[in-house]
Amino acid sequence: MDLTKVNVCIFDVNGVLIDSNLANARAMGQAFTDNPLMQEQIARFYLTLTGIDRGEKIRRVQAQVIQRPFAENEFELRWEKLKDLTGKSMSMAPLAVDCKHILKALAKLDITRVALSNTPLNELRRILAGKALEPLLDIIRGGGNWPKTDSLNHLLDEFEFSPETCLFIGDGKGDLWAARAAGVSFVAIDPSTGEFDGEHGLNGPFANLAEWGRQAGLI
Repeated sequence: MDLTKVNVCIFDVNGVLIDSNLANARAMGQAFTDNPLMQEQIARFYLTLTGIDRGEKIRRVQAQVIQRPFAENEFELRWEKLKDLTGKSMSMAPLAVDCKHILKALAKLDITRVALSNTPLNELRRILAGKALEPLLDIIRGGGNWPKTDSLNHLLDEFEFSPETCLFIGDGKGDLWAARAAGVSFVAIDPSTGEFDGEHGLNGPFANLAEWGRQAGLI
């Protein structure tokens, strides 16, 4: 992969920089119920919701698994409980292999390094700081209750980045759709889940960030 035309490298966090998808899936189950069987059902469903903002994930779990409307203030209750559980799960999850090495190598190429996540910003900063990733990122932007497409467009507008000089690395179709809508090249990370089967116009999929890093000459 030729990085000579890339000025900005944008990383999703969950499943790309931090190997936290399974831990976050379990956190979603715990946010809804104390029943272990129901928790497992929710976790399995959560793992199909890659690249979707946190609010939409909560709504889809409620609709597809719980199968009843939210009671008054129930959405807010799930949101706050998930916020606490996700912070703990991501803090305990391991970094992607060679993550720091890749970020340092990009800095040497004078490529701007961006974290773009569906995790709310303050929470995201705490997690990245705890993983010692914050100093290795030039820009950090979070999300929460809006699509990744909006987050990516806001990022490009805020910093006046040219889409053709950006590269977005993500592990979900929501990330891919955001990149397509913005006209940004996309690198797919998929540890054999089949997330990108049948998709086109992307680089990869790669099994993990390190595999992409080796092909890009960063490792």
